[in-house]
Amino acid sequence: MGRVKYSESERDKIISTFIGAAREIIETEGVDKLSIRRVASFTGYSSATIYLYFPNVDALVTLACMSYLENYCRDLAKDMERMKTNYDMFINSWEVFSRHAFANPNIFYHLFYSPHTIPLRDTVRMYYKLYPAQLEAITGPLYEMLQGGTIEERCLSVLGPMSEDYNIPAEDAEMINDISISYFRKLLEIRCRGEEEMDSAVLTNKMMRALGLLIDVHMFRGEYQA
Repeated sequence: MGRVKYSESERDKIISTFIGAAREIIETEGVDKLSIRRVASFTGYSSATIYLYFPNVDALVTLACMSYLENYCRDLAKDMERMKTNYDMFINSWEVFSRHAFANPNIFYHLFYSPHTIPLRDTVRMYYKLYPAQLEAITGPLYEMLQGGTIEERCLSVLGPMSEDYNIPAEDAEMINDISISYFRKLLEIRCRGEEEMDSAVLTNKMMRALGLLIDVHMFRGEYQA
């Protein structure tokens, strides 16, 4: 007998089943415990069947980690009305991102700082093809950001419009971006280590203070004018 041929919608439903199972395993056992064999046991499918949809475990793990961005997207959408300027958009998007990342540090570290066998941009596009409703209420630079791949690309997509408003040169904007992302990674690693005095609220506050210092230096020292 030949292999059953599924329609695209049927394939998407099967893939979503595997992603959902992977998410449940992450919730109960942690991202490091996720394997194709565990997902196969959880869903009743064979490992061979799962490999028809995912080339390796990293592809499945990364898609499952993407599901943690759903609440992050929802919070961004709720805040869009009060983002009146590109500056508001830049600051608020970082605040929401930091809050969710520090609440799920291992997930966000895997997404944005671990090596991937498939480019993250391709995984992002596949995920939102499966779950387009998660982006329905988001437009403009924030939509472009959420469709991006690397964290550098994503952050620069909201920093860019703000830097143009204040005539910040592109090379300075890239430096602000690099410094911001490096400091964020440091804080995320602290959270991953589980240092109790550094809870998500404390780390979010530290990140926002650092961003404020970076932006204040460039926007309000008189060199750049809006």
